[in-house]
Amino acid sequence: MDSQRERITAFLQLASEEQEVAAWLVARAPRQAAYLVQQSAEKIARAILTHAAVHFGPGHNLGQMAGALPEGHPWKERIRGLNRHSPAATRYRYPTTTGRLLDPPSTEQLQQDVEELAKLLEEARRFLLLPSEKLTS
Repeated sequence: MDSQRERITAFLQLASEEQEVAAWLVARAPRQAAYLVQQSAEKIARAILTHAAVHFGPGHNLGQMAGALPEGHPWKERIRGLNRHSPAATRYRYPTTTGRLLDPPSTEQLQQDVEELAKLLEEARRFLLLPSEKLTS
């Protein structure tokens, strides 16, 4: 397996693990679930960027990741649609400057997000021609 394919496979493995843990945390720890939803979406985006030979760097903004894809790329708008998760990279993990914790998304919204990511992950695997069974190293 070449290094690009290994990197794509690794990103999708991490996305799968984060999506599964987010699903488990929805009712138990919604702030952490929201963060892991964002991380899973980011790993899917990074797999697509790697496949498109686009280097992105260490940022976490899904809208910017989408913008880095070439015009007409079949995943550009799908990744742009995930941008609503970008703030969760930090929003629920730190208190505000006044010490307040922001309310996490509702458990209903988080459940929908987790289910959306599971479907998106399968679509990414098909697009990238990777097996749909659980990825393991």
